[in-house]
Amino acid sequence: MRIGNWLKENYILAIIIIAAAILRFYHADFQSLWADEILSMTDANPNLTMKQFYDGIMFWEFIPHFFFLLLRFVFEIFGYTTGVGRAFSAVIGVVGVYAIYLLGKELFGKRGGLIAAALLSVNFFHISYSQEIRPYGMLFVFTVLAFYRLAIFIRKPTLRNAIYYGIFAGLILNSHFFGFITLFSQYLLLLFFLILCPKENRLKFFLNAFVAGLVTLAFVYPIYDLLTRVNDISSFWLQKPGPEAFTNMFKEFFGNSEMVLYVLNFAVLYYGIKVFSSKLANYKYETITQHRTVFGFIVLFLWFTASLLIPLIKSYLDVPMILGRYFISILAILVLVIASGLNFIKNNVVRNLVVAYLVLFSLIDLFIVKNYYNTPTKSQWRELTQEIINRNPRKSKVIAYWSWLYPFYLDQAGIKVEGGTLEDYVIKLKSGAVPPKAFWYADANSRPFALSPDDQAYLAQNFDLREQLSYLDSWAHYYVPKGGEVADGSDGLNVNMFSPANFDGNGNMILFENVNAKTDFFVLEKGNYELVVKANSLPEKPVNGENAHFKIKLNGLEIANYNLSENPKTPERVFAFSYDKAEKARFQLIYDNDIIANGQDRNAIVYSISIRKK
Repeated sequence: MRIGNWLKENYILAIIIIAAAILRFYHADFQSLWADEILSMTDANPNLTMKQFYDGIMFWEFIPHFFFLLLRFVFEIFGYTTGVGRAFSAVIGVVGVYAIYLLGKELFGKRGGLIAAALLSVNFFHISYSQEIRPYGMLFVFTVLAFYRLAIFIRKPTLRNAIYYGIFAGLILNSHFFGFITLFSQYLLLLFFLILCPKENRLKFFLNAFVAGLVTLAFVYPIYDLLTRVNDISSFWLQKPGPEAFTNMFKEFFGNSEMVLYVLNFAVLYYGIKVFSSKLANYKYETITQHRTVFGFIVLFLWFTASLLIPLIKSYLDVPMILGRYFISILAILVLVIASGLNFIKNNVVRNLVVAYLVLFSLIDLFIVKNYYNTPTKSQWRELTQEIINRNPRKSKVIAYWSWLYPFYLDQAGIKVEGGTLEDYVIKLKSGAVPPKAFWYADANSRPFALSPDDQAYLAQNFDLREQLSYLDSWAHYYVPKGGEVADGSDGLNVNMFSPANFDGNGNMILFENVNAKTDFFVLEKGNYELVVKANSLPEKPVNGENAHFKIKLNGLEIANYNLSENPKTPERVFAFSYDKAEKARFQLIYDNDIIANGQDRNAIVYSISIRKK
């Protein structure tokens, strides 16, 4: 009955929440992970020990552990996949819509809260960060909830309200280092109302506010080391803000949609007119805190001013820090100002039409103009790496500048990633520091192909460019030595080099029928080698008293001839051979006794095949 009664009283809010959930869960995993999201997945890997988890975040991130700890917990329950990670962020986004309703209701009444929730539910910027595995949605939620509890505390400065506020203030700092600025604005509010507070109540107000500070400090203590690192940042990749940095950022908050921004400007203007024309009977504490228009303005004004002024000054005098996603909490201020301006419209029909207009054109911009759910907008690491896997049966290594990110996708395929730029690798090839073997070079995240004419000429003279892959903000080239690849035994042979062949999900070669599988020709250095084969006959019992039989040849000369064991625990078989030819090498794997008898099918599985130089 309680749920039924709540739905009757809050059916509009329920509709808004459901709509917000649909818009955030729909195609949540459509976009590839971008660089920072790959780091999130790596940081929150549930297979890491807690020490590895802690050390990894301390090394890679300037963001506290809380988001990654929750994400890791979610992965442990629902599975370690990008879909689960994106769903986790979507849940946080939906909570953000409910949080803005609570704050809007506290400042401007229930109707103001509903308008704010409706506007945020269809907001392009909030939706996009609700589908990203980063803590910005969490920063938004805890910032809004902290101001919600702060507004309650200022109106009713009890110990209980102080503790609630202190908890959410502490959680802001556990979400992102930008929470320091938000906390500063909140303490300005506390100072303002402490001064305004009647003398007889001032000590109680101060003591309860002090308790709130202690609670916040208790939440900050575990992340003290990480937060102090932020203060040590002396340089950053961001540039100093231009003259329209905040204008462009505000437009970005609403998807740069002209039709939406046009009406929003009127709503903000109308809000300003209503605020500036508001009158108070007196300037006492009770009068101001109970006057929704004035009280709401004071809260939003100090929040807004501190959130812009401090980063602006720091960006010009110290380290640039103007980046839209860092200011996601300011989106809440703008939405609340717009919601309040619309809430001031006395004519119900006009007000509802304007709100419907904003919701409708926000959806048109989302689904039609931007085609957001079907248009790639993030660097396509996933698509690029999957294509490298598909076109790399020999598992040639990948050289990559972002060598700490590519393994997230390529490790599962057993493809080695080596760090460095293409220019650095060409230098190593020229000097003989690395042998001329086939390799991929992959890059992404605003790093286009860039190589000097001399280096391009070297590659053209010594390598064939076999593959060129290009996706959104990501690309890869596959280079194969002219005349064949030099094999030194370390990675000169593997099961993926044989064709025709079938493979199972673990990369094992499965032989269902007689086959003569061959490798391409490649250059093999002269010397003494060992051929190492790990394989089994199937099924576990011999068929007609005989197991699968292999012959392995090198350039037509037999170097192995034997029957496989049916026992999967049988050690690797090792066959010695010498190679002193001046010709290119080709291996053959011949399976020659396939049979079906008495309902049993004799097959073979090859786990690995390699050579090593003695």
